[in-house]
Amino acid sequence: MSPLLALARKEYLLLLRDPHALAVLFIMPILFLVLMAAALSNYLRDQPPPLSLVLEIEQGSEASAFFQHSLQEQLPGSHLLASSEEPLPRISLARNFSETLLETPHIGPTLSFPPRTDGQTRQRLRAALNIALAQTRLLAYLEDSDALDAGMSTEQRWQLIRQRTQSEISERQMLASGELSGKANASQLSVPAWLIFGMFFVALPMAGGFQREQQSGALLRFRALGLSPTTLVLSKLLPYLAINLLQFALLLAIGVYVLPLLGLSGLSLPGSPLAYVLLALSLSLAACSLGLLLAALARSGEQALLLGGGLNIILAAIGGIMVPKSVMPEAMSQLAEISPMSWALDAFLTLLVGQGSLADIAPDCARLLLFALVLGGGGLYLFRKRVQQTQWTTHY
Repeated sequence: MSPLLALARKEYLLLLRDPHALAVLFIMPILFLVLMAAALSNYLRDQPPPLSLVLEIEQGSEASAFFQHSLQEQLPGSHLLASSEEPLPRISLARNFSETLLETPHIGPTLSFPPRTDGQTRQRLRAALNIALAQTRLLAYLEDSDALDAGMSTEQRWQLIRQRTQSEISERQMLASGELSGKANASQLSVPAWLIFGMFFVALPMAGGFQREQQSGALLRFRALGLSPTTLVLSKLLPYLAINLLQFALLLAIGVYVLPLLGLSGLSLPGSPLAYVLLALSLSLAACSLGLLLAALARSGEQALLLGGGLNIILAAIGGIMVPKSVMPEAMSQLAEISPMSWALDAFLTLLVGQGSLADIAPDCARLLLFALVLGGGGLYLFRKRVQQTQWTTHY
């Protein structure tokens, strides 16, 4: 077995015997992924959730029945209750609702919200109420102008009004353009975000392993065997590069197959498989290069923990991992561009949400590869210097 393969095997064995490192690399991102996907499932979803609301009708009429039918059509799956003891949104129709439909200006129904009703629900109910009221008023105008057959049923009148008010809107997806985090559902945002976060934590076991080798004297013994610093560096990079790729595949598989079993939106992977392969390699190289630099900079295991953990959390906080960039202020969203996690997340969303291609994510992957080249080169230089200084010190 070549020295490089033997050293790489040693890194794998050390990692398998370290439950804390395995938890950081696999269990932590999986838990974050599932928990955050569940927490955001009602807020970030492709279809709005059904609602429960109270529709108070003081005096029933054909107009109020038509309004109720129209409102139900605007809120599919929602429950329109006549009364409720719970604090629910409430729409109240006045006793003279039918007689005032043709008045100008028109005073519409009363819409009441409990204090804890979120802004998205308020906006959705206002829009549904306005559409249902407009359709009901159109029906009243047609009836007043004798434009409707008196023998038409309620369903026939509803179909006629819907035809008069329905329009086909041509909608196109701007591929891989703009800020896409605001258009992603919970799975499309949570899976790549916490996958990236977990992959960058590879810096902790890399730096910790280097410190243990230096403090135990193993590094000097490797040098005494004639192993070059480049071989030592590769023996650390290659195993953790493979571990990063395993993380990438495992967390994507959880998003595709496990989340639907938990009642959450499953992840689909549109686009070319080569695009995901390029992104995985670019992201892995960037994470491992950062780990190599931190391993060469840290002077103790405690420093490695603080540098690696602290830097990862900062990069995640400003890079749109913990808070989507779509809700950040303009200054913060611009600051996010310095984080490699932001570049990786943008590339992911380009594929998952923007229906992008390999060419669309190439600029973000190029930035990740440049980041890996700069940090990897700096880490290799400092690593060689540390090894030489350690060897020189043993001679005196």
